[in-house]
Formats: sequence, structure tokens, C-alpha cells
Amino acid sequence: MNPFSYGTIVQGSNFYDRKVECARIIDILSGGNNMVLYAPRRFGKTSLIFKAMAQLKAQGFICVYFDFMPVFSPESFVRLYSKALAEKQTNLQRFTQIFTSAVQSIRPLLTFDSHGSPEFSIDFAGSTVDETLIAQLLDIPEKLAETTKKRVIVFFDEFQEVGKLSSINFEGLLRSKIQQQFATNYLFFGSKTHMLKEMFNDKKRAFYHSASQMTIGALPEKDTIEYLQKKFADSAITLDTETAKYIISVTADIPHYIQLMAAEIWQYVINSQTIVTKKIVDDCVERLLALKNDYYMELFDRQSQSKKQLLQALTVNGENIFSTAYINAHYLPSAATLQRAVKKLVQDGTIEKMNRTYFITDPFFKLFVTATT
Repeated sequence: MNPFSYGTIVQGSNFYDRKVECARIIDILSGGNNMVLYAPRRFGKTSLIFKAMAQLKAQGFICVYFDFMPVFSPESFVRLYSKALAEKQTNLQRFTQIFTSAVQSIRPLLTFDSHGSPEFSIDFAGSTVDETLIAQLLDIPEKLAETTKKRVIVFFDEFQEVGKLSSINFEGLLRSKIQQQFATNYLFFGSKTHMLKEMFNDKKRAFYHSASQMTIGALPEKDTIEYLQKKFADSAITLDTETAKYIISVTADIPHYIQLMAAEIWQYVINSQTIVTKKIVDDCVERLLALKNDYYMELFDRQSQSKKQLLQALTVNGENIFSTAYINAHYLPSAATLQRAVKKLVQDGTIEKMNRTYFITDPFFKLFVTATT
């Protein structure tokens, strides 16, 4: 079985490092404070969160994970959040009582499956899903903490998607509720860092400076090298330090792509090679590019001319991109046109900004763009 994991939450021996970040998350949340976590896509923030959740659960906290991505309406939020809260309960009968006392206009249903195990659901047919109902639902974590005598921590993934609930002023409503809760804390994170930063740093937004802020970046090179060497060694495959560094360079030191590249290399060599070389890495890069060639071609072709020019420039350098020197060196359009191009590429996740430097989020797409230059 391939020892490298990607595309899913990385756990167990596949999760390495992030000890400092994990410890800080635990300290802030267990200390009774709220937190917002920033990280570009594919940097392993969800895996980090699940690691922290496991440790917090071991300390006796009730941890509730909720993903806003599937939410598309107030009704869907009610249904999905109710389910997420119920899934973490060991006593569904008690939870049903808590739910009934908190939310007057929804009827909770407690049924039993073929094995006799209880199942929780709700029936809100005919109910009006308005701010009052949402407010009552948001009270449940605090009521749960009061009943169980355990602190509750809610992890809101893809939190920037609360914009879908603007019709009921969800952002302001949630902020108001959080200010009234003393036994419940929250961690907010998501894949669109620019939107999250606007939410927590704009004076006009409800969540302005309402949570401790933390950013995670690339993993330390030394730890990644040791991880890769050990994983390959477990299959009797040798990976020297220089080749490991080459893998890290090709994948831009992004955790998801490191795992993807390593998985492809392992599959390539497992039955025929015992040593990973740079030539093998290059061959595997070509294989991955060939697999995604049509997708990358379509992605690049649908960009405007100004965005194509910017993407090509970013394959060389992403610092000070609005400076006159940068614009002239890469034959880019005016600063105003460039700013519009950057905004749109950031919004759709094609590029990101970290430490004042813009970069193409997918290192293999970057290689594709480089080849078109």
C-alpha cells in the first residue's frame, strides 16, 4: 500500500511536524479564547486542526467540527449544524432534551436503526427559518456545556462561506451570540485567506479583531526530508538528501503536493528501483503534468491576456509585483489593470499571497505555465 497520503485529512504517521502550531492552537482554545487560522490552500490546515481536536478531546473538551462549504441556505445550515452537533454526543437522549429546550419551533426526532442504535434528526417542515430560529440554534453549544459541565469548542471550516447567509445577517448574529457565551470557544479557518482576513481585519465587519490570529506557512525543510527518507526507507527505497530537497523544490514546499509527488514516485519505483534519483523525480513530474494537461490548458486559456501575462511573470518572481520595475521587466499592463487581474486570480484561488509575495498555488500548474512562456 502506498505510504503517502494526499487529497484527504492526513492523520497518524503521515502527519508530521506542526508541533509548535498545534500547541499554540490548543493553548489559545483551552485558555478560553477564540482563534482564526490563515493558511494558503493545500498547506495542511485541516489536518492540523484535526490533530489539535484529538488532543483537546483527550483533555475533556467537546469538539464540534462544521464545514460551511455544503451550506447554501439558512435551511441547509439548520439541518447540517444540527447534525454536526448531534454527531459528537454520547447521550443523544440528553441532547434531544437540550435541543428541545433551546429551539422551540423545530421538532427533534430520535429514532433507532436496525441495530438498536439511536439516530438524531430534525423536522422543521412548516417552520420559518429566520434570525430567531438561527439564534436559538447557536445557543446550543453553550447549553450543552452547561449541561455536561464540559467546555465546548466549535471548529468552523470554510468560514468565509457565511456570506451565503447574508439574508439573515448571520455574521452579525453569530458575533453577538459568541459575546454572550462563556463556556464555548470557536476556531475559524478556510481556504480563501483573503476573504477571512477581510472579515477579521475590516473595522466595518462584525468579527473585526474578535479572535487571536495565526498564520501557518511551509514546513521546515529538515523535518520534511527526514519524513520522506523514512517513508521510502520503510519500503527499502533510498532517497538521499539532495534528491529530497529537489522534491521539496519542485512542489514549492507545499504539504499536499509533497505527498502527491512522493506517492507518484513511490508507485513509479516500488517494483523496479531501490534508489530515487532526480531523473526519476523529473519523469514523475512529466507523468503528473500529462495527466492534468487538459485541465491546465483549459485553466490557462480561459484567463484574460493581462492575467496570462501575470501568471507568466509569477513563474519568475512574485515580489513587488506592482512596482514600475516589475511591470516593465515583465511587460505587464498598467498597475490598475494588474490590480484587477490579481484580485480575480486570488478570488478563484489560482494565486495566493504570503509574506508579501504572490505565488501560483499549484506548483504543477506553475510548471505548465513556465513551459508556455
